Amino acid sequence: MIRTVFRALARLRGAPAFHPRGVLLGGELQIDDGGSAVGQALGLGPHRVLVRLSKGAGTPRDLPDLLGVAVRVEPDHAREALDLLFTTSTAGGVLLAPARGWRTATYSTLLPYDTDAGRMRLLLEPEPREPDPPADPRAVPDAVRARSLRFRLVEAPLGAAARAVATLVLSEERTGPVAFDPVLHQLPGLRPVPLLADLRARAYRGSRRGRRAAPTDLVR
Repeated sequence: MIRTVFRALARLRGAPAFHPRGVLLGGELQIDDGGSAVGQALGLGPHRVLVRLSKGAGTPRDLPDLLGVAVRVEPDHAREALDLLFTTSTAGGVLLAPARGWRTATYSTLLPYDTDAGRMRLLLEPEPREPDPPADPRAVPDAVRARSLRFRLVEAPLGAAARAVATLVLSEERTGPVAFDPVLHQLPGLRPVPLLADLRARAYRGSRRGRRAAPTDLVR
């Protein structure tokens, strides 16, 4: 049923069932804490990333929406790609919350990950917090050319204090086919919770089939 609903919605829109409007950017994820779950999965230092900023419902112009940040840590000779999907949320990353700009809100994976250090959510915190650029994806390329978009990647263990472990910097507009799917593209030691991951995988398969896209196509 989940696949059917998402397939029908994607076919109707001619785009992904959710997050139909977005922009693709390139940048770098700098891992600063080698003992963190992300650090153990990826290793210390800089990692190339592709990131799609998108509006969940696809509201026009700069109207509020659930804003999404889809991060692809590109593969290298030692590991596969890693996809992490974030949506604007309340401060603790537990509930969805619409936003009016890319630097105004916390972003959360919402669904937790199982790691060697226990179960946790991952958060993105913008640096600095300000209303520019507005939520319209079309405004992002010009804003990035003027000044890079920066976020702190935060690990938030369930029942424990959160800590920043990396910095995400987006500095250029990019194009090309990338399929963001956190279930297909995960790493040992950083795994979406199994039951919820299965539901999400069914939704993405339905969305891809509805728009006749392969898993290597651009949008999720």
